[in-house]
Amino acid sequence: MGNTIDRILNPRRLAVIGASNDPLKRGYRAIKTLLADRYRGEILPINPRAPEILGLRSYSTIEAAPGEIDLAIVCTPAAAAPEVIEGCGRKGVLGALLLAGGFSEASEAGRVLEERTLEVARRYGVRLIGPNTNGLFSARLDCNAIAWFDIPRGPLALLANSANVILSIVVEAQHHGYFGLSTILSVGNQTDIQFHEYLDAFAADPGTGVVVCYVEGFKNAPAFLAAARRITPEKPIVMFLSGRSAEGKRAARSHSGSLAGDYAVGSGTLVQAGVTLVTEAQQLFPVAEALSLFPPMRGKRVAVLSEGGGVITIAAEALAARGMELATLDSRTQARIHAIVPAASAISNPVDAGGGTDPRATYYGSISRAILEDPNIDALLLVGFFGGYGRRYGDEEAAVEKQVAVELGELMRAHGKPVMVQSHYADYRTEALDILRKGGVPFQRHIEIAVHCLAAAAQYHASRRRIVASCATHPAALPAVREIVARARAAGRSALLETEARATLVAAGVPMPANLLLRSPEDAARAAQLFGGQPIALKVVSKDVLHKSEAGAVRLGVRGETAIADGVRAIHDSVLAHVPGALIEGVLATPMAPRGVELIVGVTRDPQFGPVVMFGLGGIFVEAIRDVVFRSVPIALEDAHEMVGGIAFKALLDGVRALPAVDRDAIALLLVKVSALAAAHPEIAEIDLNPVIAHAGGYTVADARAILAAQ
Repeated sequence: MGNTIDRILNPRRLAVIGASNDPLKRGYRAIKTLLADRYRGEILPINPRAPEILGLRSYSTIEAAPGEIDLAIVCTPAAAAPEVIEGCGRKGVLGALLLAGGFSEASEAGRVLEERTLEVARRYGVRLIGPNTNGLFSARLDCNAIAWFDIPRGPLALLANSANVILSIVVEAQHHGYFGLSTILSVGNQTDIQFHEYLDAFAADPGTGVVVCYVEGFKNAPAFLAAARRITPEKPIVMFLSGRSAEGKRAARSHSGSLAGDYAVGSGTLVQAGVTLVTEAQQLFPVAEALSLFPPMRGKRVAVLSEGGGVITIAAEALAARGMELATLDSRTQARIHAIVPAASAISNPVDAGGGTDPRATYYGSISRAILEDPNIDALLLVGFFGGYGRRYGDEEAAVEKQVAVELGELMRAHGKPVMVQSHYADYRTEALDILRKGGVPFQRHIEIAVHCLAAAAQYHASRRRIVASCATHPAALPAVREIVARARAAGRSALLETEARATLVAAGVPMPANLLLRSPEDAARAAQLFGGQPIALKVVSKDVLHKSEAGAVRLGVRGETAIADGVRAIHDSVLAHVPGALIEGVLATPMAPRGVELIVGVTRDPQFGPVVMFGLGGIFVEAIRDVVFRSVPIALEDAHEMVGGIAFKALLDGVRALPAVDRDAIALLLVKVSALAAAHPEIAEIDLNPVIAHAGGYTVADARAILAAQ
């Protein structure tokens, strides 16, 4: 399949169905750009009335054209699509690119037309790009069938739900001048070929080094995640995922017929698969360029070098905001810098080489060498004047600056550490900056973009290491859990009772506190004997009561036989008042958990991404706070640790208001075990452990729910 997609994207012979001599028609413009870019394959215009189009012999039908055809570019109206694809099928065409709109993205009638077209294509084995796409560009054979001119060539493959986003990046590449494209494709409605199949083709393409995606929705998100996990250890995928807001989701639903999934789920699972996510469209091109140039970044420790304090402050704050570290330079490195610039106002990191003296370009070379040789540093960020010393201080400094630009590229390669330059003079494209970029060092005008490139590199290479080392496996089903689920289904229940949910967790290896099911107030004596004088929690066990607190079905801090009996009676009375006729199995008694941080651990089934495990701050305000992260099931221990450190309020886990730091290792292991339970038992659709009380001694699962999948 990969070879078929590759031949479709890089056709040796292509037909243009609906070719035209009218300059206003797409069938004219497609051929015009192919000829203008000196396409190195053969073009076969298809037009029943014109014997020649743009100097090329035309054929009345696709079947009349000679030889094998890899790709048909279909420029006819949507209504003709089934008939056109029928002809392609009889001819044995490998793939067809459908330019027209008016399919499922437009109306119900369009959806039916799209399904008819797909049925014909599958009958003959014709693979479809689109419909509702704007064309294809592939640099390997100079196949420009996208009707845009002057597309720069390079290692960037571009996939998007939006032709407008593609155009924005193409224009940026044209202005940039150093970093071009290997493939451009607006995927359209993805009625047949989908995102993940293109990824697999790019993985094998020697001309592609990095993939950029703008995504509004997936038709097969699990397949995309699997493809990304295969590809990202070798080639970065940089993505802008829409749908971060309610407004974004609504816009995405109305565009290209796509479905926008929950952003928290999508972002978590994509990062798990090694995808580098950006939150602003303007970051796509710079991050892709940086990842294509940088050597692997070993950690998050960045040194900042400049000749002025203001930009140093901005850079330090931008690095901190993105989770990067300003590590202190080794004392020997500081001594070397002091010898180079005795009057420097700061040498520990950041390095201000301009304080107390006139800035000089030569400082950048010798100080950069000292910094990159420091084992405490993973990357170097230059901010300020560099690239503009010649314009600012004359020819002598210009000559020195150009030599330093050469040295920076050599240093980056020699030490295997990224070097990023932010220059106030970036828009002037000075000779020094030209030398710098041709030597493999990227530069940016704005500090925030430069910092984001470094942060993305740190995240990407950490993901590569995690994916390579990951040992997540698909666990085997547990007989005890199967029996519990079978009994629940036999009883006609769609959810497990809490006693059953706890039993499934125990079977999965999750330590659970002692518990006792009290059938009546008379069982209070047994509870008092089991738990002694320690305070206990009482809560109803009933298939009719899913949210216990709202029904007054919980009592906390209960001590002694009399209080336990009174609590059982009160719970029975409250439940029946809120849910008349409720079937009460009993009241569960468990010890009160120690003080700690309330967390939530759960599993749910996302419509796009499938089963995912969730972690975050829990308790009664979990829906309001929404400080949660997600990963696809199953997860490895490395994923679990990343989740624990990935919530916004992770500082709460380190101990606040006299609470000790929680045992992060124990929480991570809990996530792995819950994930394994969900992976082994798809018959359990949802798991909800809320709250899980995390404390210095580990954790206590205070409440457990499980919902069964529909049969």
